[in-house]
Amino acid sequence: MYNAPIIKKAIEILRLLIKEYQPLGVTEIAKNLSISKSTAYGILQSFQEEGLVSKDSATKKYTIGKEMMRLSKMVFKGQDLVSIARPFLEHLVEVVEETIFLGVREYDAVKILEVIEAKKDFKISSPVGTKLPITAGATGKIFLSVMNNEDIIAFLNEKGLPEYTENSITDINMYLEEIEKTRRLGYSLEIGEYLKGIRSAATLIYQERNPVGAIWFVGFFNSMIDERLKHIISNLKHTAEQISTRLSFSPSPEKEL
Repeated sequence: MYNAPIIKKAIEILRLLIKEYQPLGVTEIAKNLSISKSTAYGILQSFQEEGLVSKDSATKKYTIGKEMMRLSKMVFKGQDLVSIARPFLEHLVEVVEETIFLGVREYDAVKILEVIEAKKDFKISSPVGTKLPITAGATGKIFLSVMNNEDIIAFLNEKGLPEYTENSITDINMYLEEIEKTRRLGYSLEIGEYLKGIRSAATLIYQERNPVGAIWFVGFFNSMIDERLKHIISNLKHTAEQISTRLSFSPSPEKEL
């Protein structure tokens, strides 16, 4: 197994600062971890540049920085995403009578974290844990919409735009037009681009200003008349806003439904 000593030392420094939860100088850190002062100083300088540690200009001692606190909060809240979102999603399914999905991006895939099925005989579903291609329909558009166009182009040049159905968008310029539309509307939409006869819309969930996931519905095209689609999308966006607010330390879900 490949071993990177400098990375291990960097992790040990972070652990020490978190454990002690008090300002520590370079000499104290180096002595505690049995590493050289120059190594400790170099690592701390890199951490400081990234905001992971903060240095007191008077004492020259280091503590955990704002960026580390922000990342820690994101990880902690991310673990609660499903439990926080579930009551909102259950309510949404009752209102729109379509299956609702919750998922997160994992580089070139979208992983389904939760599925709340519609209570009707004919419905669309998928197991929790299923991974969809990032280029698949509405989910791909909504996750890629937070990237700038140059990065999207580079990503799609690497991954390609597969033709899942005859409605799939395989031209990058046309796909970018869809991305612009998604940004403008605040949601993405597809008509049979990933699965034939299926219509889907997706919108993002935020924790403060950071996109942490998405919710989307999937329904049969023949049941999606325009007025019904508008009703579903309106409620989808409203639910995403509720979950985002809750993730950013708002009142409990019971009071918002």
